[in-house]
Amino acid sequence: MAINEASLVKLIEESGHISPSDVKQAQKTARHLNCSIADVLLGKNLLSEANLGQLLSKYYDVDFVDLKKTIIPLQMLNLIPESLATARTVITFDRNHATDSVSLAMLDPTDFELIELVRKTIGVGTSIVPYVATESGIKEGLKRYKNPKHEESKQNSQELISEDRSAVTIIEELLEQSVRLDVSDIHIEPLAAQVLVRFRVDGVLQDNVFLPIRMHASLVARIKILSELKLDEHRHPQDGNFSFQTKRGDKISLRVSTIPTVYGEKVVLRLLKDSLTTFNLEELGLLQEDHETVEKVLRKSHGMFLVTGPTGSGKTTSLYTYLGLLNSPDVNIITVEDPVENRIRRVNQIQVNTQVGLTFAQGLRSILRQDPDIIMVGEIRDGETAKISVNAAMTGHLVFSSVHANTAAGVIPRMIDLGIEPFLLASTLNMIVAQRLVRLLCQHCIEKVPPSSLLQQRLDTIDLSAQKRKKIVNNYRSKGCVECNFTGYRGRTGIFELIVVDEDIRKLINNKATSSDIWKTASKKHSKSMLDDGLLKVNKKLTSLEEVLRVISE
Repeated sequence: MAINEASLVKLIEESGHISPSDVKQAQKTARHLNCSIADVLLGKNLLSEANLGQLLSKYYDVDFVDLKKTIIPLQMLNLIPESLATARTVITFDRNHATDSVSLAMLDPTDFELIELVRKTIGVGTSIVPYVATESGIKEGLKRYKNPKHEESKQNSQELISEDRSAVTIIEELLEQSVRLDVSDIHIEPLAAQVLVRFRVDGVLQDNVFLPIRMHASLVARIKILSELKLDEHRHPQDGNFSFQTKRGDKISLRVSTIPTVYGEKVVLRLLKDSLTTFNLEELGLLQEDHETVEKVLRKSHGMFLVTGPTGSGKTTSLYTYLGLLNSPDVNIITVEDPVENRIRRVNQIQVNTQVGLTFAQGLRSILRQDPDIIMVGEIRDGETAKISVNAAMTGHLVFSSVHANTAAGVIPRMIDLGIEPFLLASTLNMIVAQRLVRLLCQHCIEKVPPSSLLQQRLDTIDLSAQKRKKIVNNYRSKGCVECNFTGYRGRTGIFELIVVDEDIRKLINNKATSSDIWKTASKKHSKSMLDDGLLKVNKKLTSLEEVLRVISE
């Protein structure tokens, strides 16, 4: 039941925040203006929004949320229609994936009929956590429906952040939010009149919130302090890092990069979980047949295992997974990485530091004097690193690394270009895996759809055999719901292209065959292309045809 005027007056009197004479005068004014005593006291600055919230929180025995000081992700506004939010004076402002709950700000948190209406509107079995808010706070939040980008002309009434909001609190809230939403990168970008904050979720950037431009300098300064960067350096890029622990105990490391732009410094924060989430081959996205092939190759005691793909294609996660499968008390595993993205128990990890001369090549030379069984080199970028890696594989070590190439077969000419003799490469190479990451369709709102005419046109530009065309049985999409933040996708998986280096492939390498000839031979031995693997995952309702075509064109 909503609090009545008499109960509110009693709460205010008992709080001791306001003198009895001021309360009586406010009552008279409220009766004259036909409004609540709270409106009068707030208008005269006799009662703060926070104090009123505390009183309401005590009365209803629920938490108070000050919406004037709360960052609300843009996608949260879409959880319920504007018409419902305005008519019933409610607003959804946060979501907790762990508990599958949505936070609802309302005037009367005991209005269970309204709570149930919101729950049914959102759907998918989501639970609602009611919070009490002031009427002015909710009205401030509702303005964001009208102008989610907060144009300068309406900034004073539509700012997400109040004047007394500190950069410390904003950064902490953004980090808390990013961990809940499983964000990989946070972009803080100055525009002409605003600061845009974007989150990269499942490999795709999404607008999260717009902040007033006056907050840009303090936000950047706060991040520089945390990451020990020079506060007075604005003309040159800087790199740093810091750690953060969320309220629920999650520990994350953040890599920080700043660059000067025409509107000021842009900051990107890469989130790295301190505790590695371990994967198995199936969770990486390898289908059963490929799963068994990789496991068989991993059992070899020496040789090279190379992974390829563009930046952000999950190469490091795959390499960590392979190391995790081999990690046991009877082996010595050492890595050299730039950067060390996750800590792995019982693995000796070296961070590249070019400022002191510790390069991949130098680190690799040192590793060979440490009695290693298994070596992981983050990336083979130059001829020196390539040669030392091949020599290590020849002398009885199992070497894992990544190489930049477009396809699995393309790794071979790339290594030869780096100065590796074909006969050495042929004798040491065990396997090549090319990969991309595709977004997984949200299984809560998935539906079957025919391929659109635009999609058919895109398919026509790809060299597809009649046999492959037959594999395109169905296409699926997800409409978007609260479970996926209305994106239609939730999580990612890999699509893969595997080449097992057998005697036939070794002969081709020795003969300096082209990558197309190598792939032709590999495909006859049941190697699937990334497109083939993607089509299989479309038919399994894991992803969409559009998503597969998007990533294989990278």
